[in-house]
Amino acid sequence: MLMVFPTRTHVYSMAPVGWALAAAGHEVRFVGQRNPREVASFAETGLDAMWFGGDLDIARHRRLQVDGDNAMQGGFRISESRPERYTEEYVRNVYEHWVDVFRWTTPDPLLDELVRFARHWRPDLVVWDPMIYAAPIVARAVGVPHLRMMYAADQTARIAAQYRDLRASRPDDRSPDPFVEWMTAAVGRFGADYDESLRHGVKTIDCHPSYLRYDGVDVDYVPARFVPQNKPMAIPRWVLDEPARPRVMLTLGVSNRQVIGIEETSVADLLNGLAGLDVEVVANLDANQLASVGTVPDNVRAVDFVPMNELLAGCSAIVHQGGGATIGNAVVNGVPQLVIPGTTWSERVSAVAQVKRGNGLLVDLEDVTPDSVRAGLQRLLEEPSFRACAAEVRDEVLATPTLDDLVPELERIARWR
Repeated sequence: MLMVFPTRTHVYSMAPVGWALAAAGHEVRFVGQRNPREVASFAETGLDAMWFGGDLDIARHRRLQVDGDNAMQGGFRISESRPERYTEEYVRNVYEHWVDVFRWTTPDPLLDELVRFARHWRPDLVVWDPMIYAAPIVARAVGVPHLRMMYAADQTARIAAQYRDLRASRPDDRSPDPFVEWMTAAVGRFGADYDESLRHGVKTIDCHPSYLRYDGVDVDYVPARFVPQNKPMAIPRWVLDEPARPRVMLTLGVSNRQVIGIEETSVADLLNGLAGLDVEVVANLDANQLASVGTVPDNVRAVDFVPMNELLAGCSAIVHQGGGATIGNAVVNGVPQLVIPGTTWSERVSAVAQVKRGNGLLVDLEDVTPDSVRAGLQRLLEEPSFRACAAEVRDEVLATPTLDDLVPELERIARWR
């Protein structure tokens, strides 16, 4: 049973483990709430899907508020990566906000339906997205092992570790952990008990480079090779042609298009920063994202969508928002990255990790100007160290076991019960 947050990026991130298990002869099925805008994304994977509960209104959940603030766009964002901002107030607010989000997206009627179905279908293993805490509850209710599968850096583990350390430093704090309190009650409805595997899974499959993992988190990671996956479409001939000059991809991600626009990034500033350089820019932007742009520069080819993996094979650099799938596609193609990090999940912390590793640079949203974008891209193209480090990271990732290699381990876990 695969349980995933129903947006394209999340579906495509989990589909490869489903393919590996299906190729080994197992019955595999996506199970969860329906997002009307993403039914096609599930169908494109070729795997079965079943919907339970009401439709998931993602835009509504992004606006959910706690004491006048909300987890996605409020003053305490899980995407914050600067240690000096990790105050007690920050840690408590982020942790409590996200427990509320997970709880509100896991209503009792939905759980009742899911558990009823799981008891009928009797899955041997549940693989779940870090956003979908209905999954470990269902797994515990029917007594089967469950694994998380990451789509980006592990922010839930990071904030849980910070909250744990905060409580350890306050021995007089007798307040209950809201996650433990909620999950204890949730699994208790089905006659089960809480344990810490409900927080991060029995194990966590992680298809991202090791430098994106945090130290000090209590997670048993199973590294696997990233599998590029794009929307099925015919590939334009020009994508595969050898570019006459360095080719640079610009993307702000499809998830932001569908849910909250393009953050605070100025598309005009980005394109102006790339104008005048002796490069071919392929800008993966839709009409709404281009609406604020007066004139598209002559060296920019604006396209609504182009398969990222195939395009990056011929690119010298990429400029992007820091999403996990974009990083994965760039890494397996050995492409240096200029990240202008969004504020949804782990974009900035991933950008900082890449700067430290040496295969990328970052420009913060508040620092985006044509000059800053141009200077960053010029460094990536002109300084050989970025290309060399990107090649090292690519080789490290390609040496990681594939999901097919992991199938025997997943089968062994499924037999634990």
